[in-house]
Amino acid sequence: MGIKEGLSELWDDLMSYRTLKVVKISDKRLAYVHKTLMAAILCYALISVIGAHTYMLKEKPRVYMSTTINDTVRDLSVTDATTLEQLYCNSSFANFVGDSLVPEGAYLNNKCVTYIPSSQIVETNDAATFVATHIRSRAFTRWCENNVTKVGCSIKYNPDENQFPLDPDNLILQFRPRFVTSWGYNGYPSEVIVYDSAFTAFKTFLTTNTNSTEKYPIMYLHEVLRLAGIGLDDRNELDVSTSFSAEFPIYRLTGVRLSVELTFSNFRPMSHFKPFDFTPQATMSIQLNSKGSFVTSLDTVHFSGRAEDISESGTIMEYRGVQLEYGAKGLMGKADPYTAMMAIMSCFIMVSVATTVVDIIGAFIYDSFKDDKIEDDGERQHLEHMILNLETVGVPFGHDDLQILPNVSMKEFLQLLQRDIVKLNALAHHMSRDLAAAGLNQHTMSIQQTSKQAGGMKYKCRLIAPDRTDIYLTGGPQTIGRGHGGCDSKRISHKQLSIVANIQTGVALVKGLHTKNVSGVALAGGAWQTLGPNDEAELEAGDMITLLLDQNEDETSADGVFIYVVEKLEELQNKSWFSF
Repeated sequence: MGIKEGLSELWDDLMSYRTLKVVKISDKRLAYVHKTLMAAILCYALISVIGAHTYMLKEKPRVYMSTTINDTVRDLSVTDATTLEQLYCNSSFANFVGDSLVPEGAYLNNKCVTYIPSSQIVETNDAATFVATHIRSRAFTRWCENNVTKVGCSIKYNPDENQFPLDPDNLILQFRPRFVTSWGYNGYPSEVIVYDSAFTAFKTFLTTNTNSTEKYPIMYLHEVLRLAGIGLDDRNELDVSTSFSAEFPIYRLTGVRLSVELTFSNFRPMSHFKPFDFTPQATMSIQLNSKGSFVTSLDTVHFSGRAEDISESGTIMEYRGVQLEYGAKGLMGKADPYTAMMAIMSCFIMVSVATTVVDIIGAFIYDSFKDDKIEDDGERQHLEHMILNLETVGVPFGHDDLQILPNVSMKEFLQLLQRDIVKLNALAHHMSRDLAAAGLNQHTMSIQQTSKQAGGMKYKCRLIAPDRTDIYLTGGPQTIGRGHGGCDSKRISHKQLSIVANIQTGVALVKGLHTKNVSGVALAGGAWQTLGPNDEAELEAGDMITLLLDQNEDETSADGVFIYVVEKLEELQNKSWFSF
């Protein structure tokens, strides 16, 4: 196959369309299985689209927490100070000096102090809330030898003072979580369910409640800590050295970090059977994040010097306490056409699974199921060819359809037979000529002697070119190629063939030359045979030669065809106008 034929076949294949073959099998069992699977898949698709809200565009919202502090029920009674000092101020569990694993050191001489208002120990914003439970203060003064030039200055620190604010446990915290999405959906959840560290529901708050204390999450600080599984007076088990023998400190001293996670959603899970309830809601859970360590303190510096020199004296304040850090989880969704289209397309694709399953079952039930389903394109083309023969020639078979050998048609077999006959005939002529020259072929010698005795009969030999001109052969070797008989193809060499005509016998010997392309001969009206370099063939009247022969599996083409013509001189003389 040439490049042109290959490209043509590729183009025909690209410009064709092959559709799927539909096989209809009358079997109730397969029909019931297929319809059942179709119904189950459609139900699942409907549930996944509506129940699982796959048509919604979802994202995690941002949270902004508004925290309100109320200290109206704090126990500020001084009579409790003695009990509190006995509980908080025991230096046996506050002295870590010399312990390499606790760089915080000692917290001795703790005092219980009343801070009113509570804003002195509380700091809150939309991302976190801090409530101080222990304060270390360190006063300092600056002394200079020359206060004017500030030369020879040094700083003097007073002893540390450790203080426990009285009763921060009963501070009331009210939380109002607000969600914000990228598409502008924001607001407050209508329902907030509070869970403890073990994910057990503690309380539910509804904005529709008439009781103002039940609308938003509101709890004492000790309740918030208890939801995390600890209390301010619980021991914080630190990593200490093996030589440490005192008691562990309490969380009131070390501080505690709590993670307040709010999981938002404006759609319900399938278990709630409320697919079209889009009321925003949230769940709040509290987890402990700082077990076994001191929480980093919040440090501030308060200056108390003269107005013209605020750095003259002041106090360094270190606060430790309860740090509530707010975070958002969950998904908020809205109906989106593109997302809905993708969900529906996924459902359509899933429907084809039913046919695939039934195909697998059918392959086990029927032996011929695969042959019926998968079509043989070659067999179909053969049948279409038979139908075409019936419509054109009246019989379903053509020459190429009848096969004598496997994959060998009658036409191809006859062509092979003709080629073999031509080869044997050419070989016999060669052998006859060679044996006659050697004096061994008595039959050829007798023919030559008879011809000589008959007076040396001569022939006029010529080639009829493609342009109907005559090329006369005089008996000597002549070359045929480009430029002869109107053959101008550049694929043909100037010396493509060599031909020698015997004017005594009328037989010509044609020989192939060493050229890039192959020539051919057609002897006795048979099929074209290749004539390669150094190949020879004898021509008789009516035989044809071609300067260029292209053969492939589909067709044979010839370019530059010459016809060999032989005429007796006697016949030519008889045909003359002067002969009677």
